[in-house]
Amino acid sequence: MSDRIFSVLLIAVAGLFAALTQTFTVSLFADPLGPRFVPVAISVFLTGAAVALFIKPTHEAVWPAGAKLARLGVTLLVFVVYANALNPLGFVLATTLAFAAFATLFYAPPVRAVVAGLIFSLVAYGVFSVLLDLYLPTGAWLEGLL
Repeated sequence: MSDRIFSVLLIAVAGLFAALTQTFTVSLFADPLGPRFVPVAISVFLTGAAVALFIKPTHEAVWPAGAKLARLGVTLLVFVVYANALNPLGFVLATTLAFAAFATLFYAPPVRAVVAGLIFSLVAYGVFSVLLDLYLPTGAWLEGLL
């Protein structure tokens, strides 16, 4: 039953994805296929896979119980908080806190989790922002300093 519920959700996501492509504006000198081609192709393949999963589900899922289910819920919550904290806190601080939260969920000592998170976020910031010259938010609290 879980596979069928998931396939219905995938069909809804694919439909929303395809509907959002209708908001794309096409310039006069656009690619012959246009900017809608890849998202529409992805939604078509996603719909096909979801229909196949609905028709022939693989197996009955076994959901975790108790503490494992709670850890999965906290993991999802950390991802949502991280996505909303990126702009106000900045990449380095938000990533450090998220990394530390994930590490403690996997039983790392809190001090080591924060230190490892800080090292990871600084290295990732260096790679993406300095080496690859991609924009990463610095945070509202550092707006005037950097």
